[in-house]
Amino acid sequence: MGFKFGRGLPGASKQHGRLVRRSLLACTALAAGYAYDRQVQASSISRTLRTFCDMAIICLDYKLNFLPERGPAHLDRIHRRAARRLLLCCKENGGLFIKFGQSIAVQSSLLPPPFREELNELYDNAPSVGVREIAPVVERSFGRPLEDVFMDFSEVAVASASVAQVHTARLRADPAAGLVAVKVQKPEIKLQIDWDLFTFRACAWLIERAFGVPIMWSVREVEQRLREELDFEREANNSELARGDLQRLADRQLRRAVYVPRVFWAATRREVLTTEWVDGTSLVDPARLQAEGWAARDVMQRMVALFAFQIFVSGNVHGDPHPGNILVRQNPHNHLWREPQLVLLDHGLYVRESPEFRRQYAQFWRAALVADRAEMTRIAAAWGMADAAMFSAMVSLRPTAQLPRDDGPAAWADGGPDGGSGGAYERQMEVKRRAIKALKETSGLPPELVFVVRNSNIVRANNQSLGIPVDRIQILGQYAALGLRRQLVDDALAPSRKYDRARGVVWERAALASRALGVLRAEWSYITFRLALCVAGVGVAVWGACGRAYALVTGKKWGRDLDVVLDDAMRRAVERKLGYRIDTSLFNA
Repeated sequence: MGFKFGRGLPGASKQHGRLVRRSLLACTALAAGYAYDRQVQASSISRTLRTFCDMAIICLDYKLNFLPERGPAHLDRIHRRAARRLLLCCKENGGLFIKFGQSIAVQSSLLPPPFREELNELYDNAPSVGVREIAPVVERSFGRPLEDVFMDFSEVAVASASVAQVHTARLRADPAAGLVAVKVQKPEIKLQIDWDLFTFRACAWLIERAFGVPIMWSVREVEQRLREELDFEREANNSELARGDLQRLADRQLRRAVYVPRVFWAATRREVLTTEWVDGTSLVDPARLQAEGWAARDVMQRMVALFAFQIFVSGNVHGDPHPGNILVRQNPHNHLWREPQLVLLDHGLYVRESPEFRRQYAQFWRAALVADRAEMTRIAAAWGMADAAMFSAMVSLRPTAQLPRDDGPAAWADGGPDGGSGGAYERQMEVKRRAIKALKETSGLPPELVFVVRNSNIVRANNQSLGIPVDRIQILGQYAALGLRRQLVDDALAPSRKYDRARGVVWERAALASRALGVLRAEWSYITFRLALCVAGVGVAVWGACGRAYALVTGKKWGRDLDVVLDDAMRRAVERKLGYRIDTSLFNA
């Protein structure tokens, strides 16, 4: 027995040794892979694996637990778990994942309320990194140390976003230029972008395959816009374009009212943007604006006019006009009295409208104001919107069908009148079917329309946050009339092409009578457009007078401003379409 026992020891010891060596080898490989990922790939691989793991858990949670026999409270908990896990994933990964999460939050009208409530946290300021971390980005961009390009470079960032942060400095080559704003891309973004976009594509494919939600069509557009935002030379070009549009196309009043900081091209590269530093008060802080004596009406009149000008006249539209991108300062051209001037920042995301789209959008507004439903339906159908009536209601802010009763569509987590779990499940599945249909229709819309409507909705939210001091519809309508008139006159006076066998394609001007008729048509369109605006203005004035009379007679505060009424009309129309209650804050995105 002792001999057998002794013979068994060497074999067991050898097997144990192999196991230890393999374990050590595996641990060493994992440690080396982790170190390589963290030091060389900026944790791109681990961020990708974390995302795939979280997405798999979310998908399994819905597949296994989203069942008809479960009650509405249970279904709501599933949505809450998924939204919370998605939020934590985006925050832990940082960088472009913050933008991915923000993009999902923008689509909150098609998602359960917990997604909007949780993902709104991603709009808070992102943490900044130290100068030591961003100095290599500047050195890589200019081929020399940061100290050779800038002087008095601030140690602490004055602003920080998901992919970049801003410091103050002075130019080493031109100290007399004064204080400048230096926007530097965070060092890990360049290493992470390809991995992150791959992860985004894979997750979109997984969601489409697992749940039948058609979102792959939007992936290419999202990727293109994200890459454009990471190209600071493109942002500098957008800034110069916006500045030039104001100088060439705007009237004198708008040119005085808005300022775009100039770009210092010698200190600008793909990952570093240097512009003039401008002091001002952000629209994020309405209380401070009021304390400084700026009238909300003056500020919003300039803001609405600026973006209406971009949408209907210049065709180069700022894609992200949220309050943090707009400053208010004293107009430097006026030394006699206080006059606000807006400073427009962050030109990374712009959309170039085609002339055809710009004309159609102005014609759509004209048709909405003169109640030409046939024209509205024709334009909506030309844009690929199958439900033209619904689309007209949302864009023109006019309800086109009978509004639902207050006890109409149920909320996502509402058990309904019967309180049954099956009813809640069936309603949410119906919402999913309608959301899929809406996404399919949206995939055919002109890409400009998505950004233009988003721009207008953010401006409306800013107007509401300041107490609705201006009539946006009037200002938008005025610029729509002006932009349409310019296009029609240009078309009437433009030379026409004609094919000649000897000379090929040649240009020849139309007959004088034909050109004159075209100009007259343009002027008639402009006059009728302005008349419709006047009638609408009278209606707004009567509405306001009635409200003040009501408040005077009853002693109650009148809170039914026109923007609030229009929001209610949109809310009810969308509720009727989607089948669940929403709040109008989703229109702010």
